[in-house]
Amino acid sequence: MANTVIADLVDGECIISASLIDLEGYTIERTSIDFSPTSILPLLDLNPDSSLITIVGEESTIIASRIETGHTVIIQCPKNSNLGKARMNLSKACNTILPFL
Repeated sequence: MANTVIADLVDGECIISASLIDLEGYTIERTSIDFSPTSILPLLDLNPDSSLITIVGEESTIIASRIETGHTVIIQCPKNSNLGKARMNLSKACNTILPFL
């Protein structure tokens, strides 16, 4: 079921790829082999009080959300996408996936 939640995040409009990372930093599920989300994890550790981090790049924006279990859901958004909608979908996915972890 967790793989379905991650796959359903990708809408091609606001979110172009998504992944689920476990407590040890291993990728459990991802929608694209071109997306390497584990390099984002050290940035979350820089601010342990925040469960959400957004990184705006030239080509895309990466949003990472740490769940209560210690897992992390990371999404990639295309340039000029609706980040509010992407964050809303990410929040819903994090709540939906929680019982399956």
